[in-house]
Amino acid sequence: MIFAADWVFPVTSSPLSKHSIVVEKGRIKEIRPAAPGDPYHSKACILPGLINTHTHLAYTGLRNLFDDLLFFPWIRKLTEIKYNVLTEEDFVLSTKLGIAECIRSGITTVADMSDVPSSLVILSNSPLRGIFYWEVFGVEREAAAQTWTGLKDKYNELKTQYSTERLRLGISPHACYTVRPELYGQIAEWAIDEQLPVSFHVAESKAEEDFICRREGVIAEFLRERTRDWSFLGSSSIQHLAGTRIFQTKPLVAHAVQASKKDLELLAEADVAVAHCPKSNAKFGHGIAPVYEMQRNGICVSLGTDSAASNNRLDLFEEARFALLQQRARYQQQILSEQKMLEMMTIDGARAMGMSKEIGSLESGKFADFILVRIPADYSSSSQVLNHLIHNCSASDVLRTFIQGEEQKYEAPDVSSIYKKAK
Repeated sequence: MIFAADWVFPVTSSPLSKHSIVVEKGRIKEIRPAAPGDPYHSKACILPGLINTHTHLAYTGLRNLFDDLLFFPWIRKLTEIKYNVLTEEDFVLSTKLGIAECIRSGITTVADMSDVPSSLVILSNSPLRGIFYWEVFGVEREAAAQTWTGLKDKYNELKTQYSTERLRLGISPHACYTVRPELYGQIAEWAIDEQLPVSFHVAESKAEEDFICRREGVIAEFLRERTRDWSFLGSSSIQHLAGTRIFQTKPLVAHAVQASKKDLELLAEADVAVAHCPKSNAKFGHGIAPVYEMQRNGICVSLGTDSAASNNRLDLFEEARFALLQQRARYQQQILSEQKMLEMMTIDGARAMGMSKEIGSLESGKFADFILVRIPADYSSSSQVLNHLIHNCSASDVLRTFIQGEEQKYEAPDVSSIYKKAK
């Protein structure tokens, strides 16, 4: 199988004009100059498949319902609907919609998380590659003990049933305000021993920091009685969780918007990767994550969309553009290059998920996960094309999506029944 285009962007090496990718048995055999007779795609460039390092596909069908709510009321509303209103079939439809939107927007690998079994079932049978992080909770001592008692058996059961060549299973202790520190510590010890993939939310909101640092704010008020026996282990959410040893699992953490200089040094020392979700953070008014400082500290930063319920779109091109412009606005200088944004969408995502030997760039021997993206015909340089990809492209410009050399087409289901229930 041969795919030729006006431009090929391997990402880890220089862009190539009028080149072809040769695919054999689902992997890239070579990249060479286009030859007469190669199936040629004009007005297009070939990129590695995009990697979304933080999302919740189970909630795709809940977009545009609570856009006017602040973060904590929003998460309370989402929790209420999730456990009291929606059915397994609703989550099946919602997850299928998320998968379809990923494929149509050029996303071939996801770091997905929830505690919805039907969502895992659907994802494990989909074409997408990635890691599904099983979310766990436990605020009160008894609830945490109950979670821990059944967690290993539950994880092993899910792993046996639903792990595939493309999908691994990990663990997600949701956040520092929904999982007590003792449970974090137990999960940390287990994950270190078994080398399990770990991911969770941290330093996302000011309310989270108010709770951990000062025992005040909306989260603190809501949990006051339930957390009276908690041991607070640090003066920030990151320093608090460091006391549980969870960072020794080298997790992929989402957000880190509120991270201080000391927090970033701690994350860097522990070799923690960060999934940056700028649109979701902006929508809730959390602020702008210090991505430039993260990268200066040597932290691997990738891009995530978060859920369509909080972001509204599963579009990594839009996420990259928004992230770049936010950082330039925050630091008032031309920081983070367009090349770095392309890396954050691809190879940095693979590094964050521990998958860079197999995906994230177009190189001989790697899986043939790649996309064709529409570009104008009149660009004469690779820099023009790169700037177009970051500053102009959106998910609608993805022409074709391939995973392991096979073109993917996935139908979006009707989720109108979910909207009606959730209103």
